[in-house]
Amino acid sequence: MTLFEKLNGRKMDVNYETGYHFMIEVLDDHRLRWTALSKRAEGAPAVEEEPFSSFELADGVYMLNWIEESGLVVSQIDDLNQGRVYAFMTWPDETGRGKRGELLHKGVLTLID
Repeated sequence: MTLFEKLNGRKMDVNYETGYHFMIEVLDDHRLRWTALSKRAEGAPAVEEEPFSSFELADGVYMLNWIEESGLVVSQIDDLNQGRVYAFMTWPDETGRGKRGELLHKGVLTLID
């Protein structure tokens, strides 16, 4: 079952321990919209639609990946059963290793009707 089918119109409230907080709406099998509900990176938009790819790791556990217009890359694991989310983000950063910045974080995922 795809994530779009599993969510059946519900949104995901993703609240990371790092202080980042997003509402994610899966629009179809290949597009999502995220809305920043708290802090965001400097210059980052408040809302953006992204093409994404995903696959089901186990029943109710999905891996999502997308590349934002800014070059930020997100690899996120959503555990709909346990209400947990894990993500690795990387973005262009001339001072970082491989000229990339990185952030590994985890948080709470709540399904919203």
